[in-house]
Amino acid sequence: MASRWEERREYLRDARRARYLARLVGKAADLILALCLWRIEGAAGALAALFYLLMADAFPGGRSAGKLLAGLKVVRVDGEPMDFSASLLRNLSIATPFSLYLVPAFGPFLACTLGIALLLVETYLGFYDPDGQRAGDTLAETLVVENRQASHENALPDRRA
Repeated sequence: MASRWEERREYLRDARRARYLARLVGKAADLILALCLWRIEGAAGALAALFYLLMADAFPGGRSAGKLLAGLKVVRVDGEPMDFSASLLRNLSIATPFSLYLVPAFGPFLACTLGIALLLVETYLGFYDPDGQRAGDTLAETLVVENRQASHENALPDRRA
């Protein structure tokens, strides 16, 4: 019996998978933005950073600020548009170090050990998976692809001929 991913692979056959470096640049930009939000005074900063990290891919077009910068977008394997639940599942592992930091007394230690270990595992999985899916992508059944513009009017002519 074929898995759901194998059934939907045909839907994404023509999608160009995101390059690994572009994914790292996009995620780094998202993490920098979350750290800037974290600097807001009081609990509002921590909540804003966590909200951004968890819901970033549910923004219109499946594009967080980092993915917009890197020219990427997140698509669901089933072809449906990105929603808040898929974004939450996809980014739960990325937001974990930030939420661990909030634990009284041991938070910074937990964030630096368990949180960074989790981020390293996610990075490893994203690099070595044949489809470029990290654990969050597998859980949410999503894929990061390059955002192609389908505008033929603005296309550059081919000068190789």
